[in-house]
Amino acid sequence: MNPIQKGELVFLRVLLAMLPGIVTAVYLPCTLFVYRIVLVCCLSLFVCLWFTIAFYKKYQFYFRRWIPGALVHLLVFFTSIAITLSQSEKLKSSYFANYNSEALVVSVVSEPKLSNDILRFEARVKQGLIHNSFVPQSGLMLIALKITNEGKAYTYGDELLITSNYHEVEPPFNPYEFDYKNFLANRGIHHQAFINESQIRVLKIHQGNSVISYALALRRKMVSKYKEYIHNKEASSIASTLILGYKADLSAEVLSAYSKTGTMHVLSVSGMHVGIVFGVLTWLLGFMNRTKSLRISRALIIISLIVFYALITGFSPSVCRAALMLSIYVLGKAVNRSSNTYNLIATSAVLLLLYNPYFLFDVGCQLSYLAVVGLVYFYPKIYHSFYVRNYIGDKIWSYIALSCAAQLATFPLGLYYFHQFPVYFLISNLFIVLPVVVIMYLGLGFLFIPWQKILEPLGSFLELSIVWMNKGLFFIEHLPFANVLSYNPAFAYYFLIYLIIITTLLAFQTKSKILIYVCLIFCLLFFSYRSSSIILSEKQSGLTFYSLRKNSAIGFFKGRSAVLFSDLDSADKTFSFSVNPSLQARADELKYLSRQEKSNQLVFSEGNFFQFENFKLVIWDKNLNSRLFSKHIKVNAVLLSGRPFVKLKNMLDVLTPEIIIIDGTNPDRAINSWKKEAATLGVKCYVVKKNPAYAVNLN
Repeated sequence: MNPIQKGELVFLRVLLAMLPGIVTAVYLPCTLFVYRIVLVCCLSLFVCLWFTIAFYKKYQFYFRRWIPGALVHLLVFFTSIAITLSQSEKLKSSYFANYNSEALVVSVVSEPKLSNDILRFEARVKQGLIHNSFVPQSGLMLIALKITNEGKAYTYGDELLITSNYHEVEPPFNPYEFDYKNFLANRGIHHQAFINESQIRVLKIHQGNSVISYALALRRKMVSKYKEYIHNKEASSIASTLILGYKADLSAEVLSAYSKTGTMHVLSVSGMHVGIVFGVLTWLLGFMNRTKSLRISRALIIISLIVFYALITGFSPSVCRAALMLSIYVLGKAVNRSSNTYNLIATSAVLLLLYNPYFLFDVGCQLSYLAVVGLVYFYPKIYHSFYVRNYIGDKIWSYIALSCAAQLATFPLGLYYFHQFPVYFLISNLFIVLPVVVIMYLGLGFLFIPWQKILEPLGSFLELSIVWMNKGLFFIEHLPFANVLSYNPAFAYYFLIYLIIITTLLAFQTKSKILIYVCLIFCLLFFSYRSSSIILSEKQSGLTFYSLRKNSAIGFFKGRSAVLFSDLDSADKTFSFSVNPSLQARADELKYLSRQEKSNQLVFSEGNFFQFENFKLVIWDKNLNSRLFSKHIKVNAVLLSGRPFVKLKNMLDVLTPEIIIIDGTNPDRAINSWKKEAATLGVKCYVVKKNPAYAVNLN
């Protein structure tokens, strides 16, 4: 193997300087003052670099080659910070949140998605109505529109007039809850609006980019074609997702099955999908390979069609990565130029991050690049470690090596984001490889066949293939020990896993004793961290009053056991989003407590009175009043829940709490009244609605 030269990895070196710059920019205050300082640093470094190059021989900088190298890296670092900060709409004086507008003129910039009776879409603010005049404004917002059965259709490019009824996206209020605020911030969205149809008016239609409008309209037409000939709803939704990246119709059960079996990458249009499209196009245009001009023409046609396919599928970061890498590869092949694979990967990453630095924080983009690096680095080593003579056996072993390589590179990050590891990922990936390839090829052909006599049997075959593929994945999902859960929130925990993997491989490759010792140190740190986490979780004892908008939930935790008292059903979305992550992370054994139960192994309860270890709690609801108490009781906390009609002064005549907690089942007017009364009476009061969950530590 020829050693890799530095000159082959130019873009990789640029990328290594860009990444810390982008990360630094995210944690810097997003102000004009900071932005100007960064620009001054960029200008100063550019002048220093120019001086170094201009007087390279005069001052003999070739004896200090690290100086120009350091200046280039610093310039890239600060330029990355400047580019990232410049992407923020908050820096602009025209940002809509800086004004008190009565109404906003917005343009729909994403394809609206309907869930139940709520239509969600991203919109760009164009103008704000202030004192009967329109003022130019800018910025993105997320709009959630409650529609009726007779609701109008809203599409990409529509220009709308909406009431200025928006608010800042809220951070996660409960332990281990998904950070939706950060997720939207990485998309440039910091505010959202909840409106109904009486607060919106269509001003103009089809005002967006004509190419994007055409691509989205074409995708809708293609999705309708799948629905027409694939009668099973789940099968048609998977065909639309697998081939076109249209995820709106996917059910939670299907998403769960693919996620828990390690086959979620199939439903995220990325390298495999773009590669299949590339293969089809290469085969169709194979005749254009005779002359250099024909090869260049073929390359341009393939690149154009791949970019258009990426556009139809939604231009997600993972699709952009695959399309960009293939485009560079195809162009290089056409002009007989080859490049280092790692540099090719880095080139696509640099170009993507120049376009949008926040792609770095997209989970799909991170996993996509890690998977590609894993395939390039790990696959040859795994594949060549075992020789299979049989042709079919060799193909199976090749795919096993591919799956292992991709999983080895991505599983620590997958654990960090999704908190689960699919134990049977090899079985499930081997099971779906043939059906997915067949469905992709036939599904693509299906879209371009005009004859109904062919479409009907082909649609039935596609439906049957998808249904049987789903049944297989559902079976694997429910096998014993199909998933390993991991809810450790510290990124360092997963970073240590990567360090162990990298140092282990390098130690085997170089046979270096130092690397073996370094690997052992990382292993020691990892197991020490893991052991301390387990010991602390076994010793935990406390309560959590969850922050919910319209419901109530209390978690009682002792060691790895938990009891939940709540009016939420386990199938409720609020439970899954706000409560369940904490229960999964902190408990191995969970029990539900109802009002009818007198006691539990962990919690004693009788009516509205609860005792957990030495903590005494009274839930004051409509069923409770001061006349039911025969004597004054001292408790640790009183929870006001279910809209009780009570004055705190009357309640304090029979109870002496250390704190009064108010949950989300109460109306805002009552909450504000109780807060004022508590302040007057000098009683500690905490509202969990729209505030962080209230935790009580009993250790």
